[in-house]
Amino acid sequence: MITFLKETGRRVWLHSGYLRDRHRVEAWLYNEFMNKGKRPHLRHPLYFVLGENDDFFRKNGFFSDKDPEQLQLPFGLFSTNAISFTYPDSMTSLNIVSSPPLDTYELRPDENGRIPSLEEIDEEMRRFGDFHRKPQHGQVFTLEEIEDVVSKYGLPGTKWKEDPKWRIDRYIEVQVWDDRPIWDFLARRKSDL
Repeated sequence: MITFLKETGRRVWLHSGYLRDRHRVEAWLYNEFMNKGKRPHLRHPLYFVLGENDDFFRKNGFFSDKDPEQLQLPFGLFSTNAISFTYPDSMTSLNIVSSPPLDTYELRPDENGRIPSLEEIDEEMRRFGDFHRKPQHGQVFTLEEIEDVVSKYGLPGTKWKEDPKWRIDRYIEVQVWDDRPIWDFLARRKSDL
């Protein structure tokens, strides 16, 4: 089962460099998926999570300042050319092994009110990556591969609440590269009501 968050509020955590970094990550996702012999229908995926994640689906959670809605979809809707995975979130997964470009960093004051330089932020990102990096980071997995990945590393679950090394591994992200099965699913569901 995969779950989609319908935006019903504002995302308070986006910063000025987010879209530049998102474009870089989406190009990486697309190229890696194509390199695995897949033929996506969409150039930019729709984003879901594997299973559920409490941070997403509550008021004032990760994405929304309102009560978010969710859509759960069965895996059986998608062909192997329509779905890929990153463990964890795709931006985090890539950025942990390959720091984002300096012009995507958000400049904000540290605890002393001083604005750090871009180089200082970059060095901090590298230290953060070195501390949190795991073998599954920086990879795009196919539907055929994800079962082995979960078997080897487990589902993220709530490990991050007790172990600082798992802080960034809160969920497995699902990238859906074909929206047509979703529209068909929604049409069938609507006709069943």
